[in-house]
Amino acid sequence: MQRITHPPRPDWARRVETELGFVFHSPDGTVYWDETAHWAFSEAQIDQIEDAATAFHALALRAADRAVEQGRIGELGVPGFAVAAVAESWRRFRDGDMLEAPIYGRLDLAWTGEGPPALLEYNAATPTSLYETSVVQWHWLEDAGPSIQPGADQFNLLHEALVEAWRARGDALAGRPVHFTAADVAEDMATAGYLQAIATEAGLATKLVAINDIEFDEADRRFFDPDGTPIEALFSLYPPEWMLREDWGAPLIEAIEAGRLVLFEPLWKQMLSKGILALMHEIAPDHPGLLKAAFQPTAFGPGEQVVAKPMAGREGDGIEIVTLGPDGMPLPDSVVRQIGAGPRIAGDEGWVYQAFTPLAPAPGINGGPAGHAVLGVWVISDKAVALGIREDAGAITGVASRFVPHLFTPAAKD
Repeated sequence: MQRITHPPRPDWARRVETELGFVFHSPDGTVYWDETAHWAFSEAQIDQIEDAATAFHALALRAADRAVEQGRIGELGVPGFAVAAVAESWRRFRDGDMLEAPIYGRLDLAWTGEGPPALLEYNAATPTSLYETSVVQWHWLEDAGPSIQPGADQFNLLHEALVEAWRARGDALAGRPVHFTAADVAEDMATAGYLQAIATEAGLATKLVAINDIEFDEADRRFFDPDGTPIEALFSLYPPEWMLREDWGAPLIEAIEAGRLVLFEPLWKQMLSKGILALMHEIAPDHPGLLKAAFQPTAFGPGEQVVAKPMAGREGDGIEIVTLGPDGMPLPDSVVRQIGAGPRIAGDEGWVYQAFTPLAPAPGINGGPAGHAVLGVWVISDKAVALGIREDAGAITGVASRFVPHLFTPAAKD
């Protein structure tokens, strides 16, 4: 595992825009897509990442099962009015209902190439950087790879796996169209549009609509798109934890429970919030790479460095790296937060505390040493299928963290 620097492709920005429609590579003039470097792996290292992510996913499902069976869904930040629906969604999934099966998710791993990869968190419902992982870095490999590393490959079966995942739902949908939605911003709508294209490729009827253009009809108790078409199946990139806290959150649950609406990802995916880390640790404290995690900082000892994570935080928002004092609470002068972070968020849904682990080093500000890289491993149908890497100049990955492509060298065949 090595970070290698090199010049970017000439005219790469124009090309990714015109050839791929990748228009959010440099938001507000900052670098998001960064091809001045790549991460290089051996095939054995990719196998290790793949196996670790697949095992973490399986363990997360065991933890969700525990949350349902022990009546602990509320501990995972799910609001009370949605708990019964989340539990029922889980039971239907366990009974083999294809419409409750997960489509995708992204596990964030810390790894320096030594020891087992460590799980930082599971972004199970609305993970970011999908298009960059699936399409843009593959375009980079095919275009620049032969001159950088002849014969190189990439851990990237994401597009093919997503097509199969949608195709597998065709019979269960029985002709119902799937609406795809997201917040009306360039990155989110482009990603939702990409997912819509994949579902269309899989043979499904689809439609794209911004979340603010969806209307709820009080009389019919249904949701409608701007053309007046009732929405029967909805894939949403708008975060579910936000959806449930909107005015239409309770009607959404009501429509799902009444069978008027199918939601992708399924409701039970909300259990795989940051809080699932604590339940995973309860189940398998000795699992390779699984960091100690708990709902209270007092589970750790004085002097330990821990990462405090708000249950519903996104893109590093609210995350703090702290050292605990003699009273088990963070020492005020030890707190490390995102670069440019605003006031500490409330974390009303609760917090989870996780043991700190070093991340792979990447360039910091002005080439300084403080940066890091996180491995985002995509899981489709219970199997890890692709890798995307984000770098940040600070200690915490955020919305502005860079995306850097990767490749690996296939093992020699006998």
